[in-house]
Amino acid sequence: MTHKPRPDQQEYDLEPLTRVRQAIGERTVTSFSTKPHFGTCVQVDASELVALRDELKSGSMDPLPTYNDLLLKVVASLLTKHRRLNAWLDAEGLKLLKHVNVAFAVATDQGVLLPVILDADQKPLSEVAAETRWMIEMARAAKLRASLQMGAGFTLSNIGPGRVEWFTTIISPPQVAILSVGSMTQRALVVDEHAVARPSFQAILTVDHQALDGADSAAAMNDFVAILENREALRKATNLR
Repeated sequence: MTHKPRPDQQEYDLEPLTRVRQAIGERTVTSFSTKPHFGTCVQVDASELVALRDELKSGSMDPLPTYNDLLLKVVASLLTKHRRLNAWLDAEGLKLLKHVNVAFAVATDQGVLLPVILDADQKPLSEVAAETRWMIEMARAAKLRASLQMGAGFTLSNIGPGRVEWFTTIISPPQVAILSVGSMTQRALVVDEHAVARPSFQAILTVDHQALDGADSAAAMNDFVAILENREALRKATNLR
């Protein structure tokens, strides 16, 4: 008589966890178990952002900045005003960082890595674009040094093209906030009491409630939208005068 295996005795193919995946797991468990997360969501009319990148396409900037590069500059500008977002939290208290170093998420075969653009608010857009391109190449070739993933006070996670409209993120300790940006596509928006098709995306600011309150998060996201939806403010934030 043949004995059937128990339901919990299933056949499987084993995929061992890489060191990177183990490290990601340990950090996310620590973050989620020690930081009370909450999120604030906004929808952004990206018409001005698209127009600015179209303008850059017709110029001579090399490499051509991506939308993520433009968002990095906007975030860096935002952090100079909302300093409590650009901070580390530990037993001593909330450390408001004097430099604006912004990490950005890069998907690789081994897991998501977080390269850091140092002094992102001070660097011209062309330099940010060159740095991000090089770091992405190094990350996906498994050659990104650990030192290039250190020192960030804030993280940007942009899902890129696709059908994902919004997503939640886990804060990278000892940081206290992370911004997730969903895919940009044409959506119906109300403009001057009329429904029109505009490029738009949704963004969620996830913060550590130990360090910030809802009012802080809402104020920051209102300013984020105000920058992106105003041509003059957007050009100023990206150092394009």
